[in-house]
Amino acid sequence: MRKQRKKWPTETKEQIVLAILGGQLNVAEAARQHGVNESLIHIRKDQFLEASRTPLARD
Repeated sequence: MRKQRKKWPTETKEQIVLAILGGQLNVAEAARQHGVNESLIHIRKDQFLEASRTPLARD
């Protein structure tokens, strides 16, 4: 039987990424705390950073 994916609220994803970017957590700590693979944390961080670039490009 397959494991069911965790569904994180957007706010939780943002809090984790901001904690990493702000230096309160590193990726390994965040992954351990939330029971996920480090690669998922990197993906979320990359998505967050990419989304933040879009409005700046319009100026």
